Amino acid sequence: MKIAIAQINPKVGDIAGNAALVEAFARRAEAAGADLAVFPELALTGYPPLDLVEKKDFIEDNLRALKHLAGLKLKTALAVGFVDRNPAKKGKALLNSVALLHSGRIAAKRAKSLLPTYDIFDEARYFEPASENKPVKFGGATLGLTICEDIWAGTTLLPSRLLYRNNPARTLCAAKASVVINVSASPFYRGKSERRLKILSRLARKMNAFIIYANQVGANDELIFDGNSFALSPSGKVLARAKSFEEDLLLIDTGAAPVRAAAGKDADGEICAALTLGLRDYFGKMGFKKAVLGLSGGIDSAVVAALAARALGPENVTGVLMPSEYTSGRSCDDALAIARNLGIKTMTVPIKNIYRAFLKELSAGQPGGEVSLTMQNLQARSRGSILMALANANNWLALTTGNKSEIAVGYCTLYGDTAGAIAPITDLLKTEVYRLAAYLNRGGVIIPRAVIKRPPTAELKPGQKDQDDLPPYKTLDEIIRLYMEENRSPREIINRGFKRELVLSILKRVEANEYKRKQLPIGLKVTEKSFGYGRKMPIVKSVAFIE
Repeated sequence: MKIAIAQINPKVGDIAGNAALVEAFARRAEAAGADLAVFPELALTGYPPLDLVEKKDFIEDNLRALKHLAGLKLKTALAVGFVDRNPAKKGKALLNSVALLHSGRIAAKRAKSLLPTYDIFDEARYFEPASENKPVKFGGATLGLTICEDIWAGTTLLPSRLLYRNNPARTLCAAKASVVINVSASPFYRGKSERRLKILSRLARKMNAFIIYANQVGANDELIFDGNSFALSPSGKVLARAKSFEEDLLLIDTGAAPVRAAAGKDADGEICAALTLGLRDYFGKMGFKKAVLGLSGGIDSAVVAALAARALGPENVTGVLMPSEYTSGRSCDDALAIARNLGIKTMTVPIKNIYRAFLKELSAGQPGGEVSLTMQNLQARSRGSILMALANANNWLALTTGNKSEIAVGYCTLYGDTAGAIAPITDLLKTEVYRLAAYLNRGGVIIPRAVIKRPPTAELKPGQKDQDDLPPYKTLDEIIRLYMEENRSPREIINRGFKRELVLSILKRVEANEYKRKQLPIGLKVTEKSFGYGRKMPIVKSVAFIE
């Protein structure tokens, strides 16, 4: 059987556009001689549609689009993800479904059995789980039609204590399914693509079946989908693998030799590609073309500027220098060097007079004396107001340049350096930002070595360094990583060799600054545990658990 994996980039809510995209890829698959073309989970609605599915017209539009695709009468059958109505009188009104379209009709439908409700997922809020999954006869083969989570039951990709009542893969194996189709919308995080491939290779051997894994590509809000679709033989061998972070059409013949396996990216390359795609899709799907950011001459704004230039084109990025009386000449020189290397535009808007006007009206202090926290924050808020004003005036979107380390401990100013539409590096610790900078410099110097070597500073008062208020980033980042990404207790972290007082002070700062994070722009998710989608914590709470 010739099967095409249509790795498409749908837009949430754009049912007409998504249906047209499915049709375009279906015709390409037909021209290539495919018997079956497989599309991602909820391809017609985009994933995740969230509360859009509560709108009746939205569901009807997606059902009409499915009927239209069925009526095309293509020679190639289609497996397409969509939202179906639940015919049962009890339970949720909707089903997360996949339809097999063949010979001008909907030949079969199957609903998702396993609805994830952990991490970023909340599918049980909307959908009723299917109670069974029977195979379908097609083209002389016995097909198993599964949706994303259905194929992961009992594997190490899921949380270790997550137990489902049934296992669709096991059921299909018992029913002698020879080809298992999995339509998926699996969000990216570091290392996930290789983990998926390894786990499903074992499953293919266990089931003695071909596995066709069709994953969504593209970005929707915080979530990035890497694609990396693939086909596996019953021996677990990779027959073909799609490209990462871009649309692709992959043709496999289950009776022939392997076709191609796109080369995977290294860890740093994956992060760079993911963030570039996340930015490009956020702007493109929102209808914006140009970005503005504060260009300080520091490592964070340099990396964000480089990502924006890659995603949008350097001609669509403007870096704004906003020097104060505490800004060194070196910072301005470094910012201009970064801009020259990237080919982006720059503007200079000094904040000295704005800052002094704030101080005068608020009686908040005098320049030249001790610079209080209030005075420091007024500088940051002056800059945030300038960026938002420029964004409003020019139909730009403002980029926030804060990293995960700063955001974790609240080393940022609300309505100041946190102002913007999207935060590209909010899921990267400071040490990871430096790694990404090194990656960006592989093809030639983009970020000057002087910027990478310079001690980080906000330059909000004379002689200021980040390390005046924070431990060394290597130490801070490891404590944050253990606490957030590995969910380690304070005692476990202390037992790793960190001082008790330091650990407790950092963790208390993490929890005390939840109110700030709730007001930040969305950040692109690239780790297993990000702020925003990935971490749901109350703002008002006791921190006694950190003793």
